[in-house]
Amino acid sequence: MRDKTPASIYWYSLKDPKPSEAFLGEMKTTVAVVGGGMAGLSCAQRIHDAGVPVVVIEKDFCGAGASGKTSGFITPDSEIELSSLLDTYGPEKAKRIWEFVISGVDSIRKNIDRYNISCDYQVQDSLFIANNASGFKHVTKEYEARTQLGYTSTLYDNAKVKEIIGSKKYAGAVRYPDTFGMNSYLYCQAMKDVLRASDVPIYEQTPATSIVGHEIITPHGRITADHIIVCADRFIPDLGALKKEIYHVQTFLGITKPLSSDQIQVIFPKNPMMVWDTDLVYNYFRLTRDNRLLIGGGDLFYTYAHDVTNNTSRFGRRLKNYINKKFPLIHIEMEYLWPGMLGVSKDLLPIIGPDEDNDYIFYVGAATGLPWAAALGQYAADRMLYGRSEFDEDFSPRRHFVIGRRMQSLLRTPATYALSHGIAKYL
Repeated sequence: MRDKTPASIYWYSLKDPKPSEAFLGEMKTTVAVVGGGMAGLSCAQRIHDAGVPVVVIEKDFCGAGASGKTSGFITPDSEIELSSLLDTYGPEKAKRIWEFVISGVDSIRKNIDRYNISCDYQVQDSLFIANNASGFKHVTKEYEARTQLGYTSTLYDNAKVKEIIGSKKYAGAVRYPDTFGMNSYLYCQAMKDVLRASDVPIYEQTPATSIVGHEIITPHGRITADHIIVCADRFIPDLGALKKEIYHVQTFLGITKPLSSDQIQVIFPKNPMMVWDTDLVYNYFRLTRDNRLLIGGGDLFYTYAHDVTNNTSRFGRRLKNYINKKFPLIHIEMEYLWPGMLGVSKDLLPIIGPDEDNDYIFYVGAATGLPWAAALGQYAADRMLYGRSEFDEDFSPRRHFVIGRRMQSLLRTPATYALSHGIAKYL
């Protein structure tokens, strides 16, 4: 097993991250975007396309955070399913939110086509799969929600699911099309190059240490902007904002050595798919272009930990045990393992909104999935450019949460988020 170094992240082995020079001095601009992940780059692209000057700063390199370490599942399904949205908001609002996330899927796909981005683009259906009879109830409910709102999907029971996934350990699944997998780190790196080629200044190795008025203070300078859009996800609280509204969950990802064609045929008898199961701390896997199996998931002991956990070997064993249980004829060898942190809210929907004291500062965070991040970045740009506002109330940090600020202070943040997520997904 490789040590936890940058090389242990498989995506980085395909293109060594080489950050550009840090920002030095002083600058004035119309819009400054803080964060060079999916949300920040999508936001900057939208603003630049509208002909408005924009600058991006990133504390490490584009794709260094959650956006570049993720599994690359490009699907509207993320931490919260359509059926949960339907239960909470009713059909009209649930569909409006779902279409919003689908717009993120579409925008990523369009950029890949438009700029011929090489990022391991793999068209694969999504498969939400049940581990047991109880899980099949959730799968069936998701199928019914998709049917009610007019989305294509196929329901497989215990007998039929074996035709598309080579395991006897699943109780059923719902499958739907128009999704894909990709190497999200390479995507972010490519979009950085696209924007810089269009004369959008992007400064890496440039953390925002504070925001004072219209000024972003960095270690070696300051940027003054009419509008500041902070797309820093779980790092937003480090700037003194949304400390109770944004936290994180920790996940782990592993990549196997390349599988043989026979092994792939066992796992996916017909076509490779992007698969995730019905556990609260769920497992997921998909096939990459070079026939490696990407496997991810969480560990309740570490999911809500305050800091990134270095114990990847423990989770490597867990991943292997999961595959061995589901596919006992397959022997896999893990070659890369790494942890990652994903920003979340208490109800698993995103957090967006202006600063409490300065409405020219706008925050985008808790985007649980790359399509969410892309759509939210564009929304923040449209809000600044055109006054877009239809999701301001739905995703406001001041919306109602089951566990409020006072109770959160008593329970502490990790317990608050663990309980809130269980309620959001399954109660």
